[in-house]
Amino acid sequence: MPGVATAQEPVGGARRWRTFADAVALALGLNVWLSLVLVPAIHVSALRSPLAVALAVAPLAPLLLGIWRRSELMLLGAFPSTLLIPISVTPEIASAHLYGPVRFGVVGVGIVAYLLSGSFFMAFHEPAAPLSTRPLASAASVRPSRWRRRERVYWQLTALAIVCPVMGLYWVNFDPAIGKFLAQMYPDRVSGMSTLLNVAVLALWLVLYLHVFLGALRPHRTGDRDLVTHIAIARADATKGRPRLRFHVAVAGALGFMALLVYLRHL
Repeated sequence: MPGVATAQEPVGGARRWRTFADAVALALGLNVWLSLVLVPAIHVSALRSPLAVALAVAPLAPLLLGIWRRSELMLLGAFPSTLLIPISVTPEIASAHLYGPVRFGVVGVGIVAYLLSGSFFMAFHEPAAPLSTRPLASAASVRPSRWRRRERVYWQLTALAIVCPVMGLYWVNFDPAIGKFLAQMYPDRVSGMSTLLNVAVLALWLVLYLHVFLGALRPHRTGDRDLVTHIAIARADATKGRPRLRFHVAVAGALGFMALLVYLRHL
């Protein structure tokens, strides 16, 4: 029947979209795991014990679980955090001499691609087919300049969110003065201190991102502040369970006009 085919089409499209999103997240996640953990660990011969192998393979668990559950917390929180476990146990995995500028750039692009794709695929869901549609008058109008200005700001903040941590990590790992200082102050612990500085850069960037970038975007994420405030006031008044002053004024006005009509009727 035509109606059955039309009802099954959105379900099949959603299923295909979910399969594609899971495949992309798995491929990019495996690329990050290979680039940051497995290949460097093999290069420095860090997989010499069953414990080291278990720690190196441990990040795959939150990655697969996050894809299966489609959990943003697992894919964007647990998986990147678990990648730091084998690096913290064997700091040589993140040694600067393993990452030249070109390989550092390739690994950085892979990490950014994984984070952006994970955020997009987990947040985007294909809407259900509408029962009916009608064109909106505002759809044909030109976007206001304030919305175009906001979009430019969003793109600039996205670029800064990528460039700032990459520049910090590049400075820590490839600046000759930093390398000379670490070799002078910590001659036997250069790899460990370099890894610690990388973690410090990422932690500092996370604090700046949460308080500066998201702080600037918080009013925009909730839409127009005046409209949101008006809706919040209306919702709070609706939950009080008792009429407001304007209701009493309207009732009194209606009764007054009814009395006036009755008086005019009997004149």
